[in-house]
Amino acid sequence: MKNLIQLKNEGYTLLKNVFSETQVLSWRKHLLEYMSVKSNRCKSENWLSVKPNAINYTEFSDHLTIFENKNLISFLKEACGGVLKYAHHYDVHLDAPAYRFHHDGGIRHLNQKFKYKDRKGWDDTKLRNYIKEKYDLTYEELCGTNDWKTYANPTNDYNNKHSVKGEKLLVYRVGIYLQNHKTKGGLRVLSESHKKSSKSCKSVYVPSEIGDVVIWNCKTFHRASNNTESGRGFVHMAFGKPNFLLDMYSEGHSARLTNQNGEDEYKLSNNFKKVLDKMEILY
Repeated sequence: MKNLIQLKNEGYTLLKNVFSETQVLSWRKHLLEYMSVKSNRCKSENWLSVKPNAINYTEFSDHLTIFENKNLISFLKEACGGVLKYAHHYDVHLDAPAYRFHHDGGIRHLNQKFKYKDRKGWDDTKLRNYIKEKYDLTYEELCGTNDWKTYANPTNDYNNKHSVKGEKLLVYRVGIYLQNHKTKGGLRVLSESHKKSSKSCKSVYVPSEIGDVVIWNCKTFHRASNNTESGRGFVHMAFGKPNFLLDMYSEGHSARLTNQNGEDEYKLSNNFKKVLDKMEILY
């Protein structure tokens, strides 16, 4: 109950001892070996040591146990009002650079569905028409601005904190560090920034240890702390409360993962679907 209250009120929480040290260290060992091969890294991100959509690749089949963890999934279901849906975001990182405070809120990656193949940017007209035809929304109604670039800025305090057609976006990011960060190198958040201006929020360090899980509202401003030691592994995924805003959010993220991997189509593996069905997680 304490974790749920903190997640709702402060926009983040830390679940202790969700996974065994043996399990986490095995994920870490595999990630280090996997990223030691350059061709396994993300070519579209200048060979960054990240694997987008890793859960749907056989090399990461051992990660399916994350979705089978009853304590974690039960907590997320309760946080989302009883029904949980996978938000189609899963990646693994190794030594990802620390970014400034930002949020993962909004539908900002939906433009990835209409990204130009041969040049930078996206087809704004197609995106605008798609949102209007499928969801009967204008940019202004969804974004609070008529400019997608302004809306998509991850440091913008506007990130779907308001209701749209009577619904609110509720997405939780779930992170698993593959090493101890009790005093440094882990997640830092701006407490309560999921519901008010980030400029008025206090910076809080989240002291995680091996086996812990950090969870934060996608609207909560956060950043990775600077890390002087190499080999920082991180597993990152998202879940949410089912509604049309979550569908838009998921559409954007699945398109982004597909583009990052240089693929033509986003797919869920049959093994992943079986686990989601078993755990009664919508997708």
